[in-house]
Amino acid sequence: MTVLRAVTPAWFFLAFATAHAAGSCPPARAGISDLGFTAYREAGKFGGSNVDLLHELQRRSGCPIELIWFPHGRLYAQFYDGQLELTGASLRTPERDRYGVWLPYTYTQFELVLRNDSAGKFHSLAEFVEHSRARLNVPRGISYSPATLVQMQRLQLQGRLEYVNDYQAVFRKIVAGRAEGTLASPTIHLRYQRQHQLLGQMKASFFSESPRTIVGLYISRQVAPDIRRRYADSLRSIISDGSVQRYNAHYLGEAISRQMFLGGMQEILDAIPREP
Repeated sequence: MTVLRAVTPAWFFLAFATAHAAGSCPPARAGISDLGFTAYREAGKFGGSNVDLLHELQRRSGCPIELIWFPHGRLYAQFYDGQLELTGASLRTPERDRYGVWLPYTYTQFELVLRNDSAGKFHSLAEFVEHSRARLNVPRGISYSPATLVQMQRLQLQGRLEYVNDYQAVFRKIVAGRAEGTLASPTIHLRYQRQHQLLGQMKASFFSESPRTIVGLYISRQVAPDIRRRYADSLRSIISDGSVQRYNAHYLGEAISRQMFLGGMQEILDAIPREP
């Protein structure tokens, strides 16, 4: 397994020295992985809305955070094994709750993304399964709704679904004609459509099995409760002042960002535990 660590800037060591001297906040390791404009690596550096959020979480909490890159399918294994204190861009699941406390901060919603010649007016994934022959590729380690998983199992039985390592591999296979589409949020698929010159050649549509869902980060239960509260309070301030919307608008544009956060952020704020 290849693990990449961020190029560590001088301010990281300054923050570390300050926190260590005060004895108030030990350094944390945060796992990130290939998720389009949520998190990506380019020219040896990390970028994306989740990366921006983790940098700001470090600044406001005063807790040093080291970003470590993993294949998505390996990230949670490292978290469960106690090798990471934080994860970013995580859907909530019962298994993950056993090992960490979930702090929500944004929304996501999967779309059915297909090449134009395979696209149709599918309102549900079930309709796609029944009325199309197109093949999908999806990365390992992604969480889906139970209703989505039912239809994915049907696709797999038909030989129309393949699991690969990451979204980069997904879009390479689409370009090569070895798959016609995938399941991904706009935050993810727009980056790879742009990167592989597929804009205008693919159509994306929401499907009924995958409603809008809250996304958060996990803090390991091994982290002391007072430090978890510090992270939660800092995250609450990042949400409250509109920073999360700005991060997304920077990468996706104002129109898509407004659609993502339609109705505001109160639901997310209410979901942050007061005693994480």
